[in-house]
Amino acid sequence: MHNRSRITALAAALALIMTIPFSVQSKEAAKKEPAKKENPWVLKKDKDGIKVFIRNVEGIEFKEFLGVITVDYPIEKVDKLMNNVPNQVNWLCDTIESKVISADPVNPIQYNVITAPLVSNRDVVILTKVTRTPGKIMRTFQAIKHPSAPERKGIVRMPKMIGMWLFEAVGKNQTRVTYQNLADPGGSLPSGLVNLTVVKMPFVSLTNMREQLKNMK
Repeated sequence: MHNRSRITALAAALALIMTIPFSVQSKEAAKKEPAKKENPWVLKKDKDGIKVFIRNVEGIEFKEFLGVITVDYPIEKVDKLMNNVPNQVNWLCDTIESKVISADPVNPIQYNVITAPLVSNRDVVILTKVTRTPGKIMRTFQAIKHPSAPERKGIVRMPKMIGMWLFEAVGKNQTRVTYQNLADPGGSLPSGLVNLTVVKMPFVSLTNMREQLKNMK
């Protein structure tokens, strides 16, 4: 009986000891496991003071874009232009309808219709989160569902859109504007065809934005 007790105690101690290196090894492996890296941005266009970058994103066939421009206008004027939602049809690329659903100053919601050649128009409901800090305004946005904007016959609802507008004051009368967007247009559009136009969206939008700022009173 005495020997059996010793064997039981020894087995328990051995089991405990064996768990220690396994636990340490697990923690060390977790430390050594590389973090998931984002794909690098690739410069695709550098013209008229506008740079456009694109990159691949894991899990989606459509490319993400990033456009950057510095405009000779104060950040308050750029912000005022962005807040005029109905006027976005005059400068956002391929946007033919834009209206306010909720005018909340921190979390506004809007509805946009985007046109495309030879295929059905697309629409999207966009929820934006506005964050203001000294010299910087960030507007992160994403596609959502909203009862005030049900799907419309003949228009394809975009299942995904996520991105941001970033305004940074870089001088008394200068603002750096960054426009980033990743979207799934929905329907059966081939990703290769959509990706051919991904550089156009930010370049045209930022070009038109600069003209709108020039003509603002």
